[in-house]
Amino acid sequence: MSFISKLKSNYTNKHMNKLKQLEMSVNNEKGAIKSNHSSPEMVSVNKKTPLRALPTMLSIGKNIEYNFKSLKNNPAIPKTTASDDFIKEFENYAKSMGIKSIGYTKVPPELIFKDKAILYENAIVLTKEINKKSVDNDLSGKTLTDLKLYNAFGKKTNELADYLREDGFSAQASHPAIGSVTYPSLAQYAGLGWRGKSNLLITPELGPRQKISAIFTSIENLPVKENNEHSWIADYCNNCGKCIKKCPKDAIVEIEPRNGSNGTMLTPEVCKGCNESCTICMRECPFNKREYESLKNRFEKITTNK
Repeated sequence: MSFISKLKSNYTNKHMNKLKQLEMSVNNEKGAIKSNHSSPEMVSVNKKTPLRALPTMLSIGKNIEYNFKSLKNNPAIPKTTASDDFIKEFENYAKSMGIKSIGYTKVPPELIFKDKAILYENAIVLTKEINKKSVDNDLSGKTLTDLKLYNAFGKKTNELADYLREDGFSAQASHPAIGSVTYPSLAQYAGLGWRGKSNLLITPELGPRQKISAIFTSIENLPVKENNEHSWIADYCNNCGKCIKKCPKDAIVEIEPRNGSNGTMLTPEVCKGCNESCTICMRECPFNKREYESLKNRFEKITTNK
């Protein structure tokens, strides 16, 4: 093993052990919401990263730890009701920080990874844009660019959790690089878009080009949407399948749909996107190449005329 590989391995092992201890403290909290028998397994992937990415990786690690260590800053008796004005102020503040879209939902236990737990069922779901030029081109330094986006987004998520605490609410931030829930499904529940065949969230604003994070909070009256207007994407994806056909590693595997799944399974161990920041499934997705409304209108015409 090279010096660089050994250095990265030692850091990863040390960080993961510390993270497991912090996660266990959440699992042991009274009233913690835990996974159930339908919950997915979390798969760890050893991302191939250059040595120059080590400072960014260290920063990501510190911010993930802050997700847990900052829980001590939650108020002893948190507020549970937020005014419409506060929600609007929060959204404006988030968008001033570069957050693209914000949604709200109650977290179903089946979206929590096995052996994980969260402290509040009320979720604020956040997205941040992945640059289209980075997606559409094989640029040098792509992995480092991806890590820097995770790092910046993770910091913003923690800042927003602190913003809630300052107003008397409890909050548990969940980092975009690693969290306790499956993010694309959570964002779908929040009405931000729909989980496509690629297992990526597809939204009107960005197609498949976004990172996702979440904040679990004591606010019980979040403006949760009752219906998801993007459900038509499921039928569109069933008729498309470009992400499956274009994947160079056959990492997107079709399976029998169950428990509301989209009928595919991602294999992170072989996925170049998980390992080497490949973006082919994003690049080839029609929602990356064309406007959301134009695709919707065209698809509605085709299905109506059948």
